[in-house]
Amino acid sequence: MLRSNPSDNHRELAIEKLMKHSLLILIFLCLCISITAQKKRTNEKVVIPRDITAETLRTIQLDSTAVFTNYFEGKFFSFTQDGSIVSSDTTGKVLWKQQTAGSISVQPVLVENILVIATDNNDINTFDIETGSQLQSIGVEDKITTPLFAFSYTGSNELMIPKQTNSKAAVVFGMAGGKISCLDLETLQEYWQNGDQKDTLYTKPILLNNKLVLTRSDGSLNSIDANSGLLIWRWQEEELSNFSKSDLETDGKSIFVVSADSVFHSINFLLGRLNWRLENIKVNSKFFYSVSQKNLYLISRNEKLFIFSVKDEVMVDDFKLRYNLPNNSYNFFEFEKKVFFVYNGVIYEAEEKQLLKEVLRLDFAEVKSLYQLDENKYAALSYNGKLTIFIMR
Repeated sequence: MLRSNPSDNHRELAIEKLMKHSLLILIFLCLCISITAQKKRTNEKVVIPRDITAETLRTIQLDSTAVFTNYFEGKFFSFTQDGSIVSSDTTGKVLWKQQTAGSISVQPVLVENILVIATDNNDINTFDIETGSQLQSIGVEDKITTPLFAFSYTGSNELMIPKQTNSKAAVVFGMAGGKISCLDLETLQEYWQNGDQKDTLYTKPILLNNKLVLTRSDGSLNSIDANSGLLIWRWQEEELSNFSKSDLETDGKSIFVVSADSVFHSINFLLGRLNWRLENIKVNSKFFYSVSQKNLYLISRNEKLFIFSVKDEVMVDDFKLRYNLPNNSYNFFEFEKKVFFVYNGVIYEAEEKQLLKEVLRLDFAEVKSLYQLDENKYAALSYNGKLTIFIMR
């Protein structure tokens, strides 16, 4: 008869006890982890997408005969074709008036408390924004045909007359004979001029990494060094791809532009080469690029609003519109990483994968311009000069 060894029994009991103890520790640890995770989930803020609402604050009347209306640091500036300038605050109170010698036929620019205008008698004039008093005036050799564009000049070209400030602000514009000029804002002295081509320029340039891109009447896009005025590249794919009067936008890498035959193009900003184009739809010349969503918002000729992903190069969604608006009065803006679409007197949220959601109804159908006054305050201007100021919440 075999007998069990007492030492073996003790070992088995010890092992069994150790296993039970280890199991209890494991259960305890699992319980602690579970409780900690539960507390973490409880303390986490659940982000629920909220509905954006809008409310009208006030309505004021600006000059209905104005061909251009600019907004700058709490003030509206109205410009009529006969050379009249009116400065108003956001309550509609007129702050000052000024009359220039000549018609204002291109978009003025405001920068560093200075207003810069160009007149049809080939003059550049600067005014103090606060008082309306004239600061400088200079004649140029040809008719100015592009909107005025301001930027910070970082080149090495020196001016003959010393400046009294450290301002680097400069103004660039194109002329009927094809020349492009860059002037110092403070003194109106010329930093550089490009006269390489004779084709007229029409639209406002865009600036990226000290490179200006402009369109010419021959239909081409041209990249100019903003510090020297030298041509970097010229691009035109074919005769049908005419960009002479096309507005330009950029996402920091590409140029977005619609050709005269309503085809949307993406062009490499650095190299001046075609990235892609949308040949299957004909789009309106007015479009919007969402910085936060990396999406393009396009209006087609067959009365549709398209959302196009730049990253994936695919259509995300589309909405059927009732009809195309006159005067190309489609307006977009972005608030809290959402895109809003002003169409036929109504502000909609242009959200993907659902119908356009109405946010605010304006009392006029055609919106000429849209301005951002503050972080959540905007203004919509109608063609009859009526300005509606509204707040987003």
